[in-house]
Amino acid sequence: MEAYENLQFKSDVYFKLQEAEQEAEMTDQRYSSKEVLKAMKGAIGGE
Repeated sequence: MEAYENLQFKSDVYFKLQEAEQEAEMTDQRYSSKEVLKAMKGAIGGE
C-alpha cells in the first residue's frame, strides 16, 4: 500500500508541475522565492 501511495504522490507532483509549466507559458509574470514565501505565510496567518 505504501508503494501505491508513493507512486500516487509522485504522479500528483508531476501533474502539478505540468500545470505550472503551462501557466508559465501564458504569462511573463514571475515571483521570487521570497515573494512566494511571504504570500504563503500571509495565507496561513504567519505574518
